[in-house]
Amino acid sequence: MLRANFFKFFKYKKNSNHEIVQYNSNKNFSVQDQIKTNIIEIDQKILELSKSLVQAQIVKLRSTFSKSNNFLEQIGKNVYKTKVEDSINWHQKQLKELYFRRRELEINLEKLKGIFWLNRIKRILRIILIGSFIFLTLFIFLSGFMIIIYLMPLIILILLGYFLSTKRY
Repeated sequence: MLRANFFKFFKYKKNSNHEIVQYNSNKNFSVQDQIKTNIIEIDQKILELSKSLVQAQIVKLRSTFSKSNNFLEQIGKNVYKTKVEDSINWHQKQLKELYFRRRELEINLEKLKGIFWLNRIKRILRIILIGSFIFLTLFIFLSGFMIIIYLMPLIILILLGYFLSTKRY
């Protein structure tokens, strides 16, 4: 009994379905187009918010360096400065949210195109390459520094011998 069920499991089953299946890829392309337009809209919003953030920081810089001796102007300046800082914080928060949303849309687009894991591997390799480059430069710098420290007595001895040999009586 067990042997009969075992061989039935691996028995070849003929496919009796001979229908023609029509694949509609327009849905996939429409979703891709929609995501691309959303990314473009978010890019435009990021550009507008970046411009307004720069303007708010310029206003803050101007109000910081403006000189006023009047008591009322100083009170107004303090109120104005808090409002400008609130505006800057709001713009920064909105920019962060837009960048996160844009990144999510890019990931979804990559998944639809089928290049998500390829790009993920590229990012990981780029991080590993940058990390190894930083590690190598730190190693070279520190080893050079240590070599100079260890050779300092020899360098002093050579300089002392040179100054003694060139000294004229």
